[in-house]
Formats: sequence, structure tokens, C-alpha cells
Amino acid sequence: MGEALEAGRHLGEWTLEAELGRGANGSVWRARHKALPRSAALKVPHDQGVTARLAREGRLLERIESEHVVGLLGLDPDHDPPYLVMELVEGNSLRQRLEQGPLEPSEARRILTEICHGLAAAHAQGVIHRDLKPENVLLDSEGRVRVADFGLGALAAEAAHELLASGSLQTREGSVVGTLRYMAPEARDPRGEVDQRTDLYALGVILFEALTGEAPCGGEVPSDVRPELDPRWDPLYRSLCARLPQRLESAEKVVERLSGIGDLPCAPDAIEAGAVRCVKASAGPFLRGFALALDLLPFVALAVVTLRWGRGLPALGAFVIYDVLATAIAGKTVGKHLCGVQVTDSEGRPPTLAQAFQRAAMRLVSLGAFGLGYLPTLAGRRAFHDAFAGTQVLARD
Repeated sequence: MGEALEAGRHLGEWTLEAELGRGANGSVWRARHKALPRSAALKVPHDQGVTARLAREGRLLERIESEHVVGLLGLDPDHDPPYLVMELVEGNSLRQRLEQGPLEPSEARRILTEICHGLAAAHAQGVIHRDLKPENVLLDSEGRVRVADFGLGALAAEAAHELLASGSLQTREGSVVGTLRYMAPEARDPRGEVDQRTDLYALGVILFEALTGEAPCGGEVPSDVRPELDPRWDPLYRSLCARLPQRLESAEKVVERLSGIGDLPCAPDAIEAGAVRCVKASAGPFLRGFALALDLLPFVALAVVTLRWGRGLPALGAFVIYDVLATAIAGKTVGKHLCGVQVTDSEGRPPTLAQAFQRAAMRLVSLGAFGLGYLPTLAGRRAFHDAFAGTQVLARD
């Protein structure tokens, strides 16, 4: 494909200055414009076989407008060699940053949010990245994110049909593309259909690496490596690295979830925006038992009175109603508040009314069985009624 590239060579109106990186299909060069005081990044394929992919990448980038996606400045697929001109990002990749160790949660949340903004802009145009990984997330000199390298990108069915009808895009069916560690299950199947959720699976793997500095292994969640993390990182990770039907459906939804996750160290206020911002750990059985005893006291007194009438059910019914409403509205009863205990759902938010009712009903069953449903708490696990209702009881700072 012509002579080897070297600094000083001219490609069209650009002069190559230094090679920035090299991959299996091509290299990226820093270049300056011949006439204008402008620098750019030029992507040049190694051989003619990937020229079509370069042209396709240019057509995909042309559709996307976002400050968090590397911008397209030009494309000349007929030059020898062909080249793609992109915005030059002065900085490092997220991979280079992670080589220094895991990110602080606040930094991870910001970077992941900005990646999501870039993905959302691409997905809005029907563009799927298909090779999202830390190497393709660039951080400029101020730390801002630019999603790069749409060379393996694809169009969702509707957008692809639009371009194929115009003859401006050619795709190859039945191929598997991407990097295995970040590849969603459906992307590993040559016959599988990918959509925007495929990129969100890769985002989940990046989330794990950003928080822990390690690749996920088996059924691990981020808190298995860093137990001090806000507990809502774990369900977010699970909802990204889930099978397609259970996976979060959009980058915008990920941004919503990220906005509710707290930082480290813990903020002084335990509750913010209706969710627990900082927790120590699951509340132990003795703390929970004391909180329950405080809540039961007035109802036991009521039961003593009603037993004189031969009936104790009104007191029990009143306690259940009080417990359900207090848990659903505030995430805690008076007894739990006094003991610094909070009931949340699996994502750290106050339970729904349905969850609070299920929890109260199953707790009666547990208490009726001599408290056997509380045994898992001795091992630091959720009680039976919490596991059933999808809730957890946490000790707040």
C-alpha cells in the first residue's frame, strides 16, 4: 500500500509528525495542516483490505455530534494511503490511567457518566460502537472523556437500512468483532443481533475495572474487591453485565443510576435525595432486635389492654400497618431511627409499598417460626424476609 510511513511525509493537506499508536489494522499519527495552524490525528490502515472499514468509520463518525466523541475532521479513502482525519486529543487513554491503579468513586462516576453521554449521542443516530474498552476512551489534558475508534462500529437495523438503501454503507454479516473481555454474549454469536445494549455490557466491564483496577472474574461484584464502596455500585454493575433481556436499556438510564451513587469518604449526611448515601455494613441481629423491641413496646402495651377483651389481633394489625407505612415512606420506623438503622431496596433507595408489605408479612412468618428467618444475619447475610422482599437493613454512619 505504498511506501512506509514516516515523520515528514505528506498525506494530502497534512504532514505527519509522530506516530501516536499502532494496532492490528492501522496506525494513528499526529499531523499538522500544511497551511493552517491546526493539528489532528490521522488514522491510516496498514493494507488495502481494511480501507472499506476506514471509510465506514468516517461515515459513522459523521453522524455523531458530541463533545464526548472524537470528532471527524476529514476523510480521503482514495488517497494512497487512505486516511481518516480526527480531532487530536492531547492526553492519555483510560487504560493508561488505570495502569496507575483504580479510580476514586467520584472520578469513576464522572468518567462513566461522560462515556454514557458519548454513547447516548452515538446511539441516538443508530451507531453502535461494538469495541468499547479503556483503550478507546481518551482523556484530554483536563480529564474530559472522548470516546474513540468506531472502526468496528455498526448501525442499528433502522439506520443501517437507511444507509444501505442509499448505497453509502456496506456491512458484512455473520462476523464476530470486538475484544473478548468486553464482548456481550450476543456479540459473540455470529448470528446474534446487537443493539445499543451491547455497548452497555462493555461499559459494565469498564465500571468494574475503573473501581477495582482489576478485570471481573466469575460472579464477582465491585464490592468483593473494595468492600467500602457505596452498595449501589454492585446492582448497577449486575444490570450492565446481565444477559440481554435483563440489561439496562439505554445510556441515559445508566446516567440516572450513576447520579444516585455516593462518594468516598462518606458524606456527613446519611440520606440525600431519598436514598442512603453512606453505609457502614449490614445491620447485625442484635441491633435489629433492639430496634424491633423499641417498635413493639407501645403495641405490646396495647395488646395487654386488648387481651382483657379477649383479643390481641388489633395490636398486631396496628403494628403491621405502622411498620409497612413507616418503611415505605421513610425507610425506617422510630425504633430503627433511634438505632441508626435503615431499610432500603437493593439499590439503596427506600422500599416500595409492595416491598414493605411483603417484608412485613414474611417477617411475621419468620417470627412465628421462632425467629429462624433471622439466622442468616448471624453470618452477615440478609434475613429471610429481606431476601424475599428484595430489601436490606443497613447501619448508617
